[in-house]
Amino acid sequence: MAEDHVKRALTVFNYAEKIKTGLIVASSMLEFLDEISKEAELAGAEKMFTAYINALILEVNIAANASKAEGFGEIAANLQKVIEYVKQRNSVAAQRLISEAISMATTHGSRAAQILKDKNLI
Repeated sequence: MAEDHVKRALTVFNYAEKIKTGLIVASSMLEFLDEISKEAELAGAEKMFTAYINALILEVNIAANASKAEGFGEIAANLQKVIEYVKQRNSVAAQRLISEAISMATTHGSRAAQILKDKNLI
């Protein structure tokens, strides 16, 4: 049973770090969207950003299924709302949700890391 606990911690830790990286990239992309002034360019950039967020949501859902950690579902929900805020051109609210998602991923990763540290695995 303890072995399963360690395997789950490894899974959560790995996915949390990967998702956190993806969220940081999303945050940078969102900042870039704010700098685009031409409407035609903005429309294309928003489509590309939405595609990226959808891909990240898929990754988060895979993490949730693989780890059985409930917290990943909250991250996916935040990202779904980010898409809506970007469509509304509300980058402040979108950025806030991405920041919250980064905090959630960090928290999940830290908990898992502590379990791995306790077992002298990291």
